[in-house]
Amino acid sequence: MANFKEFKKIFLFAVLFCSVIFFAPMNFCSAQQDVGSNENSKYEKIYEELPEADFSYIFNLDPYQTEEYTKYMYAPYPLFRTAIRFVFKNTIIEPGYYLLTPREKDGKWYVLFKTNGKVKYIIPVYKKELTDPLFYEKYVPERKLTFWQNICEKTKNTMGRLFPKKTQRMPPPKSYIDVNELGTQYWQVILYYGASKYYMIFMR
Repeated sequence: MANFKEFKKIFLFAVLFCSVIFFAPMNFCSAQQDVGSNENSKYEKIYEELPEADFSYIFNLDPYQTEEYTKYMYAPYPLFRTAIRFVFKNTIIEPGYYLLTPREKDGKWYVLFKTNGKVKYIIPVYKKELTDPLFYEKYVPERKLTFWQNICEKTKNTMGRLFPKKTQRMPPPKSYIDVNELGTQYWQVILYYGASKYYMIFMR
């Protein structure tokens, strides 16, 4: 009788152990699918509710561009190279090279995609945040200068101090561009520009 009781305990333990082994992965997969579905729904809502730009620029010229080119030492806009198409509703950004520029319009933020000095696409920003003050220092190392570049840089800085401050040109804002997958249907492009970062969403 004692042997039968021991056998019964071992049998129940074996059944319980097998249940955990075989059914837990199925539950885990199901949970993963639910999370993926929820993520897609969240991004779909953002995409659908984000309105397209309802304005354009005269002759496709950014009115602040000339001012910024004279304000900074060199072009202040980061270069974005894409080998794939990005789609935002009725706007299709073809593969190529673009200078990205954040601009505010009626309290909303947009990113201008420029080519040859003209605005080609205007993409709305769905979220704007402050950039971590240490972000550029951690993730965007400064370009190492050659011997002659270093001399030129020091000479330029020395000459700059000889002129009135209001006539000196400033270094452009630091910038960075990050592209991520959002779920299985969308792309996210984040433009880091100076102290802020701008989030854009595109259909894959």
